[in-house]
Amino acid sequence: MVHWPLVYGVAAAVYAGHQVQAVPIEDDKSDVSAEVVIMNDGFPGIGTYLSRKSHPTEVSSPISSAVTNPIQAAVPGLYESAPAQPAVIGRRRLEGTKSHDMMKLEKFFGLDLETDITILPTRCQLDPIPWPGSYWPTYADSINYRWNKNQPSPAEKYANAFGHDATALMDKISSMNGVDKHTHRKRCSHKRDCEALKDSSECGKRYGKKTGHCIPNWFGLCHAWAPAAILEPEPRCVVEHNGTRFEPYDIKALITMAYHGSKIPTIFTGSRFNGNDKTSNITDEYGRFTDERRRDISPGFFHIAATNIMGRFNSSFVIDHTAGNEVWNQPVRGYEIVRLAWTTPDAAAKRYFKVDKYPFNDAATKIAVVTTRLYWVVESGENGPLCSTGRVDKFTTKVDYDYILETDETYQILGGEWLSGSKANHIDFIWIPASKPAPTTVTAFGMVYSEIEQLVSESIRPDCKSPPAKNSSAVDHQSQGEAPGASTASSGSAANGPTPGASSNNSTSSSESDDLPGSASDDSPESASGESSRPAPAGNTTQPAPAPAGTPAASAGNTTETVPAGTPVTSAGNTTRTVPAVPAGTPAASAGNTTGTQPAKVVAAPIGTPPAS
Repeated sequence: MVHWPLVYGVAAAVYAGHQVQAVPIEDDKSDVSAEVVIMNDGFPGIGTYLSRKSHPTEVSSPISSAVTNPIQAAVPGLYESAPAQPAVIGRRRLEGTKSHDMMKLEKFFGLDLETDITILPTRCQLDPIPWPGSYWPTYADSINYRWNKNQPSPAEKYANAFGHDATALMDKISSMNGVDKHTHRKRCSHKRDCEALKDSSECGKRYGKKTGHCIPNWFGLCHAWAPAAILEPEPRCVVEHNGTRFEPYDIKALITMAYHGSKIPTIFTGSRFNGNDKTSNITDEYGRFTDERRRDISPGFFHIAATNIMGRFNSSFVIDHTAGNEVWNQPVRGYEIVRLAWTTPDAAAKRYFKVDKYPFNDAATKIAVVTTRLYWVVESGENGPLCSTGRVDKFTTKVDYDYILETDETYQILGGEWLSGSKANHIDFIWIPASKPAPTTVTAFGMVYSEIEQLVSESIRPDCKSPPAKNSSAVDHQSQGEAPGASTASSGSAANGPTPGASSNNSTSSSESDDLPGSASDDSPESASGESSRPAPAGNTTQPAPAPAGTPAASAGNTTETVPAGTPVTSAGNTTRTVPAVPAGTPAASAGNTTGTQPAKVVAAPIGTPPAS
């Protein structure tokens, strides 16, 4: 993994934009003001309820050479961790200056973000692809769960192979991340004992126990699996260590738990909604949530972040794909713009908001109507390699997000508004794991990162042998009972029927609501359809969408021409152009565990062209 230069100085102040009179929109809230947030129990993306008294641990002052910090070796020059003060929250408008979250991304990648919609890449498929794994739900007692029939759990195997006390380790894991952490919750012996709570609780029991406690099924380690899936290579083969056999699924469990306890640095953008879904769903006259944290992130920031991070910088990131209070962290693998059409602010106001004058941003002179198809990897209960075999496509979800983007005369994105079902169902926040754990990391529950890395390294040797497709895997176990931590969303999943602990929102549908793009609703832009569960390959096989007069966009031709970044491209003619996003050889953050420099993997299409589905 190439670590981008982290240019950390005094933390930039949160931008508080001037409130524009008669413009009711407020852009994204920000949970944190510092550039770097440590992934610990106060991390805004943690996969459980977040205490209202907790604050993120922010990196806020220069680290001294005398200070020993578990992440210093991984990211030289980082700041020492300190309890953060509540972030100063202000209006973050995109016009006039860059938002604080945009500045965080620029400091991390060491490059300016592009905001010209006519230059931003229209699609990207990352390689390597983040690997599917389990989020090891809390109600299943985390990695103490015996997923492989009657074989020991991943935690037991690790302790036995490396000379640790298995009982003590499992007790610590349970008390910190499993069933024993929730002994204050309602006691139960069956799931039906928890149904009255109406909070998606399962009856979580420790192995061998007849009773347990009601625990919401979304609690788990998705916040640790997602960065591990991005930064670590996928375990592929069986590993024997000191007489203990580790399946790839066991190794995935261990590396996931190691990330949970390693306090890695992250770049966190947006704001977690931590309220009550039922009491925070009040909308204004335009159908937008009045609760700002439920409304964010804005489509303006989403579009800029996704197209720059993936399309220009060739890097993955993590999303919480639900706007409500549940947190489902997923690693992203690609995107494509399936619709980009142009209209005027007042025309957009009439069509989408039923008013005569555009009410949100007086600086907007053009409106782009956009549908972006985002692809992310979901949880899996299947053993063995999934990325190298192509099975990852069965554990990939695609969702279409509908929105408008405000631009000025030069096509710089100023902001935007969600449309249709995307008003309620959109991404809550975006974050990037800044580095792998330090080699010397030892977690609070006694797991040694270097020992687990040893297993990972052995599992990806060129001469290693992958386990047979039906080798005592989660597939076999799931046919006999429940396999927590797998997704029910993907066709071809190992799960036979509903899988406890899966996200009900991990849908392979091309839209997250019944109000589908192209339906009868006046609030829905039409969108291209597509059935593949992988980002579309290169190719321009459809016509470009309409554009306003003078738009620097190519016409319907299918030949390509490469021109320097920033070169004006006329709207007439039969050529399209690829605009290099970064200079050749620019260091780029990889989606996997690779090193070196590489250009961004960008597939360009005519501006406004729906990519082939």
